[in-house]
Amino acid sequence: MSSSLMMLSESENSNFIDMVYNYVWSSTPLGPMDTWDAALKNATNLCLKTEFPMCIFIDPSNWTLLYNKAFVPILMAKHPALGKQVKDVWPEIYEIRISIEFNNVVTTGKGFYLHDQHCILQRDGYDEGAYFNYSYSPIFKSDGKICALWCITQETTQQVLNARRLKLLGEFGHLTSSIESLESACHIITKALKNNEDIPYTLIYFVKHKLNTDSDSLIAHLMTTTFDSDDKEKRNIPDYLPESLETIDLAKDANKSYDTYKELKRSAATYSFLKCDSWPIYLVLKEGRTVKVLLNDESQAVLFPIKITLDNDHVLSVVLIYGISRSCTLDDRYMEFFNLVTNQIYVLLQHGKSVEDEKNQNKILAEMNYQKITFLQGISHELKTPLSLMLSPLDDVINICTQEPLLMSHLQIIRPSETSKIQGLDKGADDYLIKPFSTRELIFRIRANIECSILRRKILYNRYKQEDIKQLLLSIINMILSDSDLDKILLDITKEIYRRLPCEKIFIISNEPSRNNKIVIPYENGSEDLTPIIIPFTEINDNNSNSQLFTRSQKYFNENSGIDISLDIYSDEVHKNVSILSVEIRLDNNFWGWIKLYRSQNSVWFDSEIELLQQISNHISLAITYAKLLEEIEEKEIQIKSAEFANDAKTQILANTSHELRTPLGAIVGIISSLESTTLTTEQKDMLNITSNAADIVLSIVNDVLNAAKLEAKKLILVNRTFDLLNSLESTIVIFGKKAATKNIELIVNCEIDILPRYVKSDPERLNQVLTHLLSNSVKFTNEGGIILTISMQPQEGIEKNNEKNSSCDQVVKKEKLLIELSDTGIGINPEYIKHAWECFSQGDMSMTKKQDGAGLGLSICKNLVEINGGEIKVESQLGKGSKFSFTWNVEILSMPSLSAETHFNKQTSYVLPHTIRKKRILIIHSAENLRSSILNYLKSVEKVDTFDTFEKSIKAIKTYKELYDQFTYDIVFIGLYENNKEEIINFLFELKELLIDNNNLAIIFIVFPNNERIALARELMEKILGTFVVYTPITLNKLINQFFYMGIY
Repeated sequence: MSSSLMMLSESENSNFIDMVYNYVWSSTPLGPMDTWDAALKNATNLCLKTEFPMCIFIDPSNWTLLYNKAFVPILMAKHPALGKQVKDVWPEIYEIRISIEFNNVVTTGKGFYLHDQHCILQRDGYDEGAYFNYSYSPIFKSDGKICALWCITQETTQQVLNARRLKLLGEFGHLTSSIESLESACHIITKALKNNEDIPYTLIYFVKHKLNTDSDSLIAHLMTTTFDSDDKEKRNIPDYLPESLETIDLAKDANKSYDTYKELKRSAATYSFLKCDSWPIYLVLKEGRTVKVLLNDESQAVLFPIKITLDNDHVLSVVLIYGISRSCTLDDRYMEFFNLVTNQIYVLLQHGKSVEDEKNQNKILAEMNYQKITFLQGISHELKTPLSLMLSPLDDVINICTQEPLLMSHLQIIRPSETSKIQGLDKGADDYLIKPFSTRELIFRIRANIECSILRRKILYNRYKQEDIKQLLLSIINMILSDSDLDKILLDITKEIYRRLPCEKIFIISNEPSRNNKIVIPYENGSEDLTPIIIPFTEINDNNSNSQLFTRSQKYFNENSGIDISLDIYSDEVHKNVSILSVEIRLDNNFWGWIKLYRSQNSVWFDSEIELLQQISNHISLAITYAKLLEEIEEKEIQIKSAEFANDAKTQILANTSHELRTPLGAIVGIISSLESTTLTTEQKDMLNITSNAADIVLSIVNDVLNAAKLEAKKLILVNRTFDLLNSLESTIVIFGKKAATKNIELIVNCEIDILPRYVKSDPERLNQVLTHLLSNSVKFTNEGGIILTISMQPQEGIEKNNEKNSSCDQVVKKEKLLIELSDTGIGINPEYIKHAWECFSQGDMSMTKKQDGAGLGLSICKNLVEINGGEIKVESQLGKGSKFSFTWNVEILSMPSLSAETHFNKQTSYVLPHTIRKKRILIIHSAENLRSSILNYLKSVEKVDTFDTFEKSIKAIKTYKELYDQFTYDIVFIGLYENNKEEIINFLFELKELLIDNNNLAIIFIVFPNNERIALARELMEKILGTFVVYTPITLNKLINQFFYMGIY
């Protein structure tokens, strides 16, 4: 857990609080603390007593910083910064990030939360890439203005880096199958490391040399880099790197001085870097250690050595050059990551060498077979000529000789047939002799075949050994990935070692501070009935120089760090003299412990056994590192589960509290309703209206909380029934049309009446609940302009049969999606907030919570209800330009037999205007195109409908029609009524009546926005001009039909 989250001691925190209160705030633009607003004082007190990193940015005109003790590790070298202006504390990100975020909060009045945000900070002497979770919330003064911003922060840099690095390490495990050689392994490795954020570049140098050779004669070859093109033909190495030649003669570097070191101090770690103009490959090979390098442009790199044994006399030294990220400090975790990457590369290179060795062995076998065949063919050819010369005269003699049996038997021995020479070769024989043959020839042939047999056995042995090593290492990797119990993994590894390396005891000893020199895993012969593999690593030798070979091997390994061989030493663990092979287990270049094998006194250890144990040691290091990573992940999972439990508890508390509030609120609403029917003064009515509105708001919030709790607990289900679609939605539309009118906002309803079914089966209450929340948000956050609600159908393929038990007969049910879209010209939504918009208690602008009702639950409830129905909800928004919400809702379109008796009697399964209305001629005059289109959609079945945006165009059309046909064009005229077009309407109506043939046949309908001024204006005109009517927006189909009926058109 990071230091910023550790418990602060009371004395330290108390001293820091005293420092804040004793700070001379009068020297800042904020003035003395006594003059601060009460809200700011309370916020300061809460901030200082909170153990979570928190700060307050005070005064929008100067943005001064105040923070608590837990925030100090985030500031690092920038502390102390009390009373300083934010632009002076973080000048590197103020203009490009902080000022923009501050302005968004102040402008919109809403806070927001950001997750794992990347920032480049200068808080430790370099440009550091850091990651943070943080949120901003406005603090309001008593007059409603924003005086400061809350900022709660958590640094997540290490978590982000760990996840990114662990992903890279996991990718190495998938590279083995594509490796065909050492060189291909290098190219695959650099391809995997290309464009890596933690390792900006990688160069791999190979140095092949003999054991104990003089380093003056070494040549380093550049195998591959991350700068290579995909076709491997181009290599674009940047200029800021030292000269990276294809071949480097290390003899020239033998006398070079490497004594210029520069110490870099960081808060996390302090390291010494070698200052040099070229890659110190010679130094890395000579000392066999990691070297950190400071380049000319002040960037950093680190060089790691690897050794791979090629054969008994040759070694391949590999130097890995890693670039260090400029935005990260080289701390212990970073070095641990480099070590893990190096271990993985070592495994991949060893695999490449194994594949190469196997190919070479196959090539040698093929070459031997070819040479053998060529030899036999050559000998046969050479012998054939003299034998023919010898046997031809004998044939002549035989032919002229009498056929005496005794003579013929001797002659047959002299002349064997050609087929008798090679009869056994096709049955597996390796050689043949031709009679007669001498004892010397027989012995020579036997010796030659024995030597060939030994050579063949050696080749087969090496192939078997490589395959077994590969299988062993793969099985260890599988153990690591399939089990999280480190002790069990180590025990299984010791069992595998025992099966392959004959020994009496195996110990894995830890040197960690928590268990210093403790035997973690003991294993001994006879502790379990395991069948060892029969001498899989016993060297095959055909001479008597074994002792020299072993002596030379032991001397070599004793001179190399990390390996210790003792042929005759007393052991406290077994209480006798034994031969011990010990190999170090290292983590991040740090000594972790030993793996020790015990044999009887003076037993020798073969090269292959030591190499195998080294490889197993590397895999044990990987297992320990992997186990530690799993422990960290498990701790984080526990924290997440705790947070989820706390969230569930919060939801339950809110639900219980809301349930308890609902009953008294219901009583209050009932009393208010009863008071409305009594005689009250104007002042009392105003107070009652205020109380009623407040009660409705609180009751709405309580209902939202209860619904959210039910949804979270998955206790809310949809109840489907048959209902009239537009009738069900109309009441909601009318309610919010009135609310929009109080803010002078026009709500326009646009229905695709010709494709909408009249009767559908679904849950009307939940559908209205979704529409209510969306309309409520649009009305709340739209201050000018308008709101457009569009209702249509989105076709969906699929016809299902209703096989319910209670159904009298199988009925065909057609499923379709209702599509509802809501567009407004409101304040819009910040793009950074959109992804959080569907979360419970989420609000994009906290200042709106002060100005508007709501608890941030509406959109969350909408999303859950729509998803339960099987639909989908979306949002598109631009800050300051408005939002567009759309959602689909699954409904069943029922056939005639499935409708109720009352519905069946009406014989109307779709929205159809009466026949008399469809025969009318209608004119619509309104300046708003959206409203004209809305009415036109309702009147699609009417024979003639014309729309105009000005009176002048409509008069011109009427006059043209009358001149052509000598009759008046229209029966009904819709006119948009505004405060500023009163006189224009009166003039238009007088001119219209002059063109009429029969004044009684024309109906005038004013389209009126339902605010007090326009309602009064409509009544005034209706009194002046007879035959006029009014319809209030939002206009719905039922409003139009009811108006026509009221006018007697039916």
